[in-house]
Amino acid sequence: MRKTIIATLSAVTLMAAAAPGIGVAGTSDYPVTPFRIEYGASVLSGSITWYNRSVSIPGELRARSSEKQGRFRGTSANCVTPLETRTAQPGENRGFNVGLNCDYPGGLTNVYVALWEGDTYRGGVVCTRQGCVED
Repeated sequence: MRKTIIATLSAVTLMAAAAPGIGVAGTSDYPVTPFRIEYGASVLSGSITWYNRSVSIPGELRARSSEKQGRFRGTSANCVTPLETRTAQPGENRGFNVGLNCDYPGGLTNVYVALWEGDTYRGGVVCTRQGCVED
């Protein structure tokens, strides 16, 4: 039994090495859209990686004079994601990684990214696979 398992694993390893183009796609195989929103010395920046049924949004929120929030929502013809919020306190640089899902073919078509200070909107962008425009 042990020899069969080792032989099977060895065969799978050899097949994977012989066919490097087959397997899981790397992030370079998906569109990436950068964004940056500034308000004074506060900045919300990052990028959106567009997958078939989801997006990944790593980035950083830098708050200077008061608490800031980064807010994220995705939409498509079939989906509206829940609002995701990340908060940074004054003087803090906070890294984040937001994931938004749409379990339909094609996934999300728009991602809204906004910088808020308390209840006050300070700026935002609407992003697609082709880029971002001010909201």
